Amino acid sequence: MLYYLVTRRHAYTVRRWFGRFADELGGPVRILPYERVRGALAPGVFVFSDLDRLTPRLAALAAATRQRALAAGCTVLNDPGRFLRRHDLHRALLQGFRSFRPGDPLPGDLRLPFFMRAEDDHAGPLTELLPTLEAARRARRRYPDALLVEFLDTADGDGVYRKYSAFRVGDAIVPRHVLFSRHWVVKHPELLDPAYLAEELRYLEDNPHEAALRRIFDTAGLTWGRVDYSVHDGVVQTWEINTNPLLVTPEGTAFGARRPAHTLSARLLNTALTQLQRAGPAARRRWLWVGMGQPPSLLPRFVRPSA
Repeated sequence: MLYYLVTRRHAYTVRRWFGRFADELGGPVRILPYERVRGALAPGVFVFSDLDRLTPRLAALAAATRQRALAAGCTVLNDPGRFLRRHDLHRALLQGFRSFRPGDPLPGDLRLPFFMRAEDDHAGPLTELLPTLEAARRARRRYPDALLVEFLDTADGDGVYRKYSAFRVGDAIVPRHVLFSRHWVVKHPELLDPAYLAEELRYLEDNPHEAALRRIFDTAGLTWGRVDYSVHDGVVQTWEINTNPLLVTPEGTAFGARRPAHTLSARLLNTALTQLQRAGPAARRRWLWVGMGQPPSLLPRFVRPSA
């Protein structure tokens, strides 16, 4: 059994995927909203997702559930109490750009241009590129809770931007896709030339940044999620790690030319999820009680060691 814990409003990100591939993942999958975590669960693999959307109450519930799952001998991905958010990850990785939280003084060597973006969502920049310090001050007034991020130009000699994405599934790094665009914000595949389609397939087959990505996930304290990144002067530059990424099935892509890449990517991800379920340690308990509170009268029934 694989439990995918997620906020109730954002379970749509994986519902279609797990429905489509339910018979190919080495065991049953249950999407479990944090808001409904209560009662007795059979042991399994627990994936804690959507970490940056957890309220204090849900974060406490998730941490308690994780501890009970570990005590029962279950495999657990992610620690809701130990992970780096976007800004902290940028600082820890010492990348080719900097981000600044509200209230942080702007240094004299602030590199222009820059843009604004929220720290706790995955919708992309809030602004276009802003070229002056006066624009910085206006943007901070307009978006008082947002990060200010220096722009790093990762375009190649032809002006093409590449956004790579890859998953971590336990110990495995699984390449997801490369998107090509002439705009600095790469949210959708704009360029579908045969050369770019071939490059994306090579990326999926070769997994060229595996070692660097594993170090990045380790730094972030995450064993499940999708990292979005580019490469600048041969160095991986991490934009974000999403712990509840949208999983688009191969049939769901609007770009038929990319369907071979989507199909290969789906197979790689499902193989990793299957191995995760099959490789988990033997559980030490038949059941674990989850939720806020644990009735003492039920404790012997739910935590009795298995024979």
